[in-house]
Amino acid sequence: MASSDYLSRLSGYYPSVWPAECAGPRRQKIVSSPGLNIQPDEHLVGHARILEPGRWPVMFVQRAKGELYLQGGSSFGVSDNTSGWVEQLNPISLEPIRRSPDLPSGGHKWCGAICVHENGDLYVVNGTYVHRLSPDLEVIAEHRLAANNAHNGHVVLSDGNIVTKDISDDVAKHSVFTVLDPDLNVVDVFECPWNSVGRFSSDRQEGVDYLYVTSNDVIHRLQYINGRLSLDETWSASYRVEGEDSGYAWDSAIGDDCAWFMDNGESQSTINMLAASPTGTGEAMPFAPPVHTAPVRVWRVSTIDSSDCESFIPFGTPSGHIVSPPLYDQDRHILVAFDSQNGGIGAWRYDGPGNFIPLWKKDWRNANQLTLYADTGELIVDHVHKMGEWDAVVLDIESGVEKGRADTGCFMPMGMWYTPGFERDFYTSTAVGRIGRVSVA
Repeated sequence: MASSDYLSRLSGYYPSVWPAECAGPRRQKIVSSPGLNIQPDEHLVGHARILEPGRWPVMFVQRAKGELYLQGGSSFGVSDNTSGWVEQLNPISLEPIRRSPDLPSGGHKWCGAICVHENGDLYVVNGTYVHRLSPDLEVIAEHRLAANNAHNGHVVLSDGNIVTKDISDDVAKHSVFTVLDPDLNVVDVFECPWNSVGRFSSDRQEGVDYLYVTSNDVIHRLQYINGRLSLDETWSASYRVEGEDSGYAWDSAIGDDCAWFMDNGESQSTINMLAASPTGTGEAMPFAPPVHTAPVRVWRVSTIDSSDCESFIPFGTPSGHIVSPPLYDQDRHILVAFDSQNGGIGAWRYDGPGNFIPLWKKDWRNANQLTLYADTGELIVDHVHKMGEWDAVVLDIESGVEKGRADTGCFMPMGMWYTPGFERDFYTSTAVGRIGRVSVA
């Protein structure tokens, strides 16, 4: 069975609860620290910080106890400022303790990524650049990537090297993976024979690092052996259904020896932003009109045998859309999926191929990445009421029973992350310049 990020000593990563986006390379988003454990006489409260205009706060990571970092860039659209940045924050007030210098992006505006490496330093991907920062946010090294495009996400491989990929929805282009050593020297460059939009996940099997990445209609696997990436010709699966008008997938998550993901990731907003040059300077359109007619499908592809591939339709509403992946809890064998366009979030117990047992459904609209506390089964989701008004809600993953909710003060969820705090709290952010802390009271 695939390892659980929250139970594993993640090779290459700093030993914290949340050292990277999605908490680890398998993108499981399951938390090892004690859950919120919300009691019947307790509730959630939210506190927000409004950032300076034009800033896009993307994601939080934890380093040592009490060390909270926020990575971000510049807001979508045309503006003079395209820099990235990192702040170390007070974990209670969210006020900055220190901030990095402005980090160049090559003019691109996209949600990059940050991780805490096992060497204790921070690695940031932003536009066409990768930076290595000290814990005090001084720049140690800088590397401009060869692909003149925004890069979305990175993974630390088991040997400590870092791999990143550029983002493209143009089927005439080829996405490029770049492997860097911790000093940001190039180790390898691999040009895919297809384009890719979604972030990639990684799992180690029998001594090999495998990378799972979606193109416009196929999920592929790369293998990393002796410092070199290559396409695994023995493993791939189409995720298009004949006769359906559906869109590309974003990220995948690994659990129960399967890759889990959802299709219909394309919208008029992503078309605008990815078609612009530089990337992200087009018009962002939250909850833009749909561009495909099919409902959202969840896909499962075995990492052992890619011919073991299936999908199911969780809601059935036409013209579905998502911007983030489902959550799969391999301890409980529970899948949580959603439709961000039409509304709908629910959970199913996976009981083997073709057997998804419904547990609960709600008609809420969720956009952000989901997060689960392993010990208590507390699941953090969105409930978007209308544009500019949304709650973070904690549910029991087995029953769907609501345990608490709070207005985050963050205006609009846009596929960002929920990150656990150091106490009974968690953090979130939004592309329109706000960050929030939600705590138990």
